[in-house]
Amino acid sequence: MEWMDAVRTLAEDPLVRLVVGEGVRGIARRVQRGRGSAGAHSEAGPATTASGAEGTEIAVTTVADDRTGEQLAEDLLQGVGNEGMRAATRLLGAHRNGFWLRRLLEDEAELSAAADKPVIDRSGTHPSVDWDAIGLLMLSRPGALKCSRSEMVMLEVAASLVRRCAVQLGSVVQAVDNDEFRLILRALQETAYGDAAR
Repeated sequence: MEWMDAVRTLAEDPLVRLVVGEGVRGIARRVQRGRGSAGAHSEAGPATTASGAEGTEIAVTTVADDRTGEQLAEDLLQGVGNEGMRAATRLLGAHRNGFWLRRLLEDEAELSAAADKPVIDRSGTHPSVDWDAIGLLMLSRPGALKCSRSEMVMLEVAASLVRRCAVQLGSVVQAVDNDEFRLILRALQETAYGDAAR
């Protein structure tokens, strides 16, 4: 896709990175000043416990069981060296105890069918999130994702870290709460500076 190549080229330009970085920092300062003690928003969505996951096995070693979202993310990051993919997967693991990672693992067959491509890449030694499939799913079949606005925004931000989705920062800021905003900032830093930013 030509637009993705154009976005990749822009993302690699140091001046663009500087401008975007300063823009995000400015937005972060304004949001922190304006939100103060804003409570959790009404789109909290369902609790993300792995109901019925006991005894359910998915091929290769990763199952969405009683592990934390961070543990699921680390399982899906074995052998992944790309900083953006690492940050995006960790963002999804930290958000609501791995809401999206659990969905990808528990509804893998349904979501893969909707994307016409596996959402979990199992071709290597360890499974990982297939970000191309996530990008396709978000573009072609967003209705298959059934989620709240803030949950969709978190998935969009994660996909944007690996250049599979463009996001409007103003829309992101309006859709997320303080905790989600901090997770996004941490993921941006990790994408820019690697694991040293954690």
